[in-house]
Amino acid sequence: MPRLLLVEDEQVNRDLFRRRLERKGYTVLTAEDGASALSLTSNEAPDLVLMDLGLPDVDGWEVTKRLKTDPVTAAIPIIVLSAHATSDAKERAFAAGCQDFETKPVNWDGLFRKIEEWLAKAQDGTTRAAAEATAQTLEQASSTGVMSALQAIRALPPDTSPAETLLFNPKTAGVTPLPTGKHPVLKPPKDETKDTCEVRPKCILVVEDNDANRVMLCRRLNKHGYATVEAANGREALDAVHAHTFDLVLCDIMMPEVDGYEVLRELKADPDLKALPVIMISALDDMTGVVRCIEMGAEDYLQKPYDPIMLHARINACLDKRRLRDQELAYLRAVTTLTRAAELVEQGQFDSELLAPVAGRDDALGTLARVFDRMAREVQARMKQLQSDMQQMTKVEIDHREVVHEVARVTASDAFEKARKYAEEARARRHSAPNPMTETMLLPKKPKA
Repeated sequence: MPRLLLVEDEQVNRDLFRRRLERKGYTVLTAEDGASALSLTSNEAPDLVLMDLGLPDVDGWEVTKRLKTDPVTAAIPIIVLSAHATSDAKERAFAAGCQDFETKPVNWDGLFRKIEEWLAKAQDGTTRAAAEATAQTLEQASSTGVMSALQAIRALPPDTSPAETLLFNPKTAGVTPLPTGKHPVLKPPKDETKDTCEVRPKCILVVEDNDANRVMLCRRLNKHGYATVEAANGREALDAVHAHTFDLVLCDIMMPEVDGYEVLRELKADPDLKALPVIMISALDDMTGVVRCIEMGAEDYLQKPYDPIMLHARINACLDKRRLRDQELAYLRAVTTLTRAAELVEQGQFDSELLAPVAGRDDALGTLARVFDRMAREVQARMKQLQSDMQQMTKVEIDHREVVHEVARVTASDAFEKARKYAEEARARRHSAPNPMTETMLLPKKPKA
């Protein structure tokens, strides 16, 4: 059973995390400060450490650095759990040597997945070798005060892929590294219910045939909070965009197999991918190439070596343009839904559920949808009442017609005719026959004898 060390200074969080991890089947050791974490890691040799950054005595960055520079503990994977979600905090954590980073409030499904993956890596020895190489590099960096990305790559064992190093960790961007020589593949999102609402970072596909350049570019983008996926050539890039969803593509032009022009051409020819923004990158100072890329549909063009500030600005501009376009399309879809709802009202088939997504918007269109929904339901209620009244009136009219019909039938019968004649004869006799009482009174009186 794996043994985990949980380093957390807040007692409520510490107890909550411990119980959740123990229910998952892990044996959990706890430490409330940096000194205890260093001591327990050295003495107990846990299989993995979950490290908070904001510790009272020695902070998590310093604890991580000490553990990674100690040959005894360097091979133990460290996953940072912190509410410090800034790019600077993450950069310092990875520079100290941590293997992964999880932002609080914790996404438990994601955290359990990361724990299992790093435990598996530790078992096969891959993590241990990479950690030892990183420890050496960190020691050199601490003595010289300088550590470039290229130096870090050169310090790794010969059989270690740059994408699997601690300098660029695809897992922090939601990416799973494949064996050496393969580009990482973005994991598809799950539909299952999670403990917290996870905000998905913008995902950028980096297409570059030079391994060092690709790793450096991904690392730079990760520092700014972007998720990244690598593609070593145009063919891998096309496979990736058809399998997963990206917010932006950074594509080199000169590549083997399928070059950047062909990648751009296929993207813009696909109706489902033509809206995906693409920034072309090339070392060629060729205005013709720049014009060609723009005419083919590229959003922008950067020349190598590119300025980091300019790169970040161009990426932000493209993502902002994509965001505005997505908002416009969502608005148009909402207007179409509202128009359809009006047509259904005219047809007497309105369904309030149709407007639910639009009514949930917090803008003027959402207000209009809510008012329209209320009015449409009132119209529906009045129509139902009117139909009920009409049904009642129709029933009364039908009853009246039945009565008239029955009267006509009875009066046209022979029996009724005989009865009528008898009645008339009776009335005639009553008017013509003398009244016995009257006749008695008018007779003359006989004389008395």
